[in-house]
Amino acid sequence: MMNFAGIGLANTFLPLAGLVALALILPIFTVPRATRSQGRLAVGVGLAAGLTFVAALGLFAALHAQAGNALRPGTVLRPAAMSALAWGPLLALAWLARAQGVEKRRGEDMARVTRETQP
Repeated sequence: MMNFAGIGLANTFLPLAGLVALALILPIFTVPRATRSQGRLAVGVGLAAGLTFVAALGLFAALHAQAGNALRPGTVLRPAAMSALAWGPLLALAWLARAQGVEKRRGEDMARVTRETQP
């Protein structure tokens, strides 16, 4: 059973906003900007998701320690996993936008090769 009395701006909404920002910023560093590979993009976004989840684990462990609660795996793992409901879909949208960029670059490369090979 959850205790909703402790939900507030400082202990719930600001940490979630930070995790969302982290999930949107990390793909900038984990995926090369000019990649033309969907596989490389998937690996980079997966790495960003893993790093965001690890950050969520650390954040919720710190919040539980600050509140004076015992640190059991379930007390940290569950809120970290639930936070993925906030940052996960936004990371998926960032992935979709980057995937469209990959396909655009691949299409431009194919058009350039076609123009160069035609007499």
